[in-house]
Formats: sequence, structure tokens, C-alpha cells
Amino acid sequence: MNTTHVLQGALQLANAASVGALVDLYRATIVQFGFSYFILTGLPSQGQRFENLVLERFWPEDWMSHYVSREYIKRDPVALASLAHRAPFTWKDATIQASEFGSAGDRIMMEAADAGLKDGVCVPIPVRNALAGCISLAGEAPITEKGALESVNVLSLTFASRLQLLVDHSRPKGLTLSVREREVLTWVAKGKTAWEISRILGISDSTVNKHIAGAMRKTGSVTRAQAVVKALTAMEIAG
Repeated sequence: MNTTHVLQGALQLANAASVGALVDLYRATIVQFGFSYFILTGLPSQGQRFENLVLERFWPEDWMSHYVSREYIKRDPVALASLAHRAPFTWKDATIQASEFGSAGDRIMMEAADAGLKDGVCVPIPVRNALAGCISLAGEAPITEKGALESVNVLSLTFASRLQLLVDHSRPKGLTLSVREREVLTWVAKGKTAWEISRILGISDSTVNKHIAGAMRKTGSVTRAQAVVKALTAMEIAG
């Protein structure tokens, strides 16, 4: 992809009219660099859950479930490197840098390769309500030379910016839940009681109820179930 083609691709991404069209354009673009998969996500800080910060992904489902259940986000060399980098980097570079932390990172990367994510690139990006964020791209044998990284960086930053703008425009005006309200509602959506949520989050059940009440007020709901539905519709919480 030469400079002209990269700019044309970025312009198409920037003008995408819907999330679906945007994702289709981005996938068609990254395939040209040998990438079959991508995930755009925030990186969790204390009290946040990784799966609730994922904005968009085309990622192997079995690997995603395994990754979340094992809480690999805490030891993933690529995720850890995203906290320190401002420019794109390869998975190989991240793995080398993380070698000082022992074999956990190597094991995660080997399991990822077995799942079809053999090599990749990561582009750090800002994500709302998250400590940091990134787009991680993977494939069998992607192009990771400097020129390709620069092109993928431009296209990925444009994609991330447009995606978050489209998501923002689809939110009901005035609906912005706090981090804790979103977290509590996520557990309510899973069928947990206030007492169970208090044990999970390490707070009192009265505090849980306070956050639920706040979410109900902001969503204009009269029941917890209605608050969950409105928060899901507004993409304040993940289903």
C-alpha cells in the first residue's frame, strides 16, 4: 500500500456512515497487510473488567473465552507493552521485552499461536473510560516491516477515532453512567443479587444498591431490569 492508497483508505474510514460499514472497511484494509483478526479495547485499571472495555473485535471466540476466563490480560506481554508505548510495536518485540517477567508471557503467546494468532502488531490508542487502549491485529504471517507499521498506524487510529465517534452519536443524550454504575449493572445483568455483587466487588450491599439507584435515575428506569436494558441499548455496558 503506497502513501496515496493509505490516505484514500483513511478517508474512507473517516467517512463511514455506520459501525458495520466501518468494520467491514477496516477488515478489508488490514487483510492487505496479512492480518485476519483484530480487537479494539481499553485496558482495565483497578475495578474494571477487560471484557467490558472491548469496543469492537473480529477475534476467535474460543480464544477470547479462554483469555477472559484465565484473566490473561494481567500477564499478556502485548497488553503490558501497550501501557508503555505510544507508537505501534510488534508482538515479537513485546514478548522479548516481557521475558524478564518469566515464562507466563511466552505461554500466553504460544497458546495464542495455537488459536490462529501466530504473529501480530499492536497500535496504542486512547479509549474513553480506560487507563489506556490499543488495537491488536493478528494473522498467520503479517507484514510487520517499518513502512507497513506506519500505514497500519494511520489506518487504525482513523478507525478507532471514527468508531468511538459513531458509538457516541448512538448514545441517548444525557446517559453517562459512572465506571462503578456500569460495573454493578453488568453484574445485575448476569443475575447477581446486591449481596453477591458486594462480595464480588468488595463493597457493602448498601453501596451496591446506591449505584443501582443512580443508574436507574440516569436511565429513567423504574426497575433494575429496565436499567440494564437501557444501559445495554446505549452501549454503556456489554451484553
